[in-house]
Amino acid sequence: MKRKISAGLFVTALSVIADILGFIYYLKNCSTDSFSYLGVHPVIAGGIVAAIVFQVVLIVVGMKGQPIWADLLPVATSVSLILATVNFISTRVNSFAAIITFEYSAKTMADLGSAITGIEICLIAILISIAASFFDITKEA
Repeated sequence: MKRKISAGLFVTALSVIADILGFIYYLKNCSTDSFSYLGVHPVIAGGIVAAIVFQVVLIVVGMKGQPIWADLLPVATSVSLILATVNFISTRVNSFAAIITFEYSAKTMADLGSAITGIEICLIAILISIAASFFDITKEA
């Protein structure tokens, strides 16, 4: 049977782009003066990279058909993104409080802004990945 591309391909591709942006902003935030002492957390980086890999595998497998085991990939994607985002937030909370109360300056507020932007992008990536899980990559023509 011939397969046609469905909306799921585009939503999943949008989710991959959001994941990549979240990863870039996370790495950018790790290099700021206020958060560089935390370093790159392996759970956060690994969770986002795993989500990207899961979605790319889902797209590749979905183009040829949807086997039963591929139904786990959207779940694994969302779970790994949620795990990474929760850890991203939890590693930054104490620094947020310190910046807002004791270290308030334009430079630290810019660092705080980059952390908030990274968290927002990761949360958006979670929502898009959950939405993408409701669609198939291709459908039978």
